[in-house]
Amino acid sequence: MTTIPRQSRAARSPRPLGAGRALRAAMACALVGAVGMGLAAGLVSCAAGGGVAENGAGSADAATATRAFTAMDTGMTLTVHAADQAAADGAADACQQRVRELDALLALAGEGSELARANAAGGAPVEVSASVGALVDEALDAARETGGAFDPTVYPLTDAWGFTDGDHRVPAPDEIAALLARVGYGAVQVDEAAGTITLDGGAQIDVGGVAKGFAADELSALLRERGVTSALFDLGGNVTALGSKPDGSLWKVGIADPSAPDRLAGALSVQDATVSTSGAYQRFFDEGGTRYHHLLDPATGYPAASDLASVSVVGPNGARCDALSTACYVLGTEGALALWRAAGGEDAFDLVLVGNDGSVRVTEGVAASFTAAEGYAGRVSVEERP
Repeated sequence: MTTIPRQSRAARSPRPLGAGRALRAAMACALVGAVGMGLAAGLVSCAAGGGVAENGAGSADAATATRAFTAMDTGMTLTVHAADQAAADGAADACQQRVRELDALLALAGEGSELARANAAGGAPVEVSASVGALVDEALDAARETGGAFDPTVYPLTDAWGFTDGDHRVPAPDEIAALLARVGYGAVQVDEAAGTITLDGGAQIDVGGVAKGFAADELSALLRERGVTSALFDLGGNVTALGSKPDGSLWKVGIADPSAPDRLAGALSVQDATVSTSGAYQRFFDEGGTRYHHLLDPATGYPAASDLASVSVVGPNGARCDALSTACYVLGTEGALALWRAAGGEDAFDLVLVGNDGSVRVTEGVAASFTAAEGYAGRVSVEERP
């Protein structure tokens, strides 16, 4: 795995992408998560043809179970297809239960939270479950890969800005400077053999930038163990497709228009992949005529000054996609593309970048599966590897 230094800025001219067919107005779409109080989900999951087409005659998966609930501070929907209703219901219930278990373990506060105990330990090792240890390891891998553009130790800053509890404020410059001294993923130690996490130097962690993707990976593994081969998870700003739809067609995952999140910028056709989106429009507050969003730059302590309106990362690993979408937003267009070019083989991923100027850049691996919405036709270009 190659690490991209924060200062890396590789430039390359994209080639235009034809507008392709317009998204059909009849496509049934549902926003993932809720819109309100400055919070909007980044993705729209789309099922062309509706439930009847997905579970039509001849499909081996004749039953569907859906669970909608709130966890990890966001609305979630799980759709599971199985051979019979009992199997579908049992699998969906098991998935919902696992998400709730992870939510309790990873909460920033609460008696059952292993993360809260680690943050309060004052640098002492804290025993954690194998799942939490693995999740923190995934977060550290992403931090190293992105040169710290994604950093789980940004929590003290996120808390100071009020993005943890909704009590928003603009911290004073000297407060931000003091908190930056506690930010740095090198302060996090995971001892797999001992089953402990240690946070040095006053560091505290928040794995919210990777938790939903990690949960999706766990749910995919759980369903495969049960023999389920077709499911869709809408977990806030992350959508994970397990296999294809029961009729063999691909899942359609819509990318919200950052300027009007109740509309689409386009849609991706996917299977066995996660699409994770980060954007400044998802969580923000206004103060003194200035808008402040939740995607903080760990190098400055302030909301990232990005030329991107949203970033969608597509890949097989949900946790990694989740973290990379945050990092790529912080890095900006050229930094995100440099990260993409450096990742090959098993580490490869793809991008849909919506710029503040309304342009859309799609990397070559998903160019054929991306369809621009009518308002974005003619504004899409494809990025190719050297």
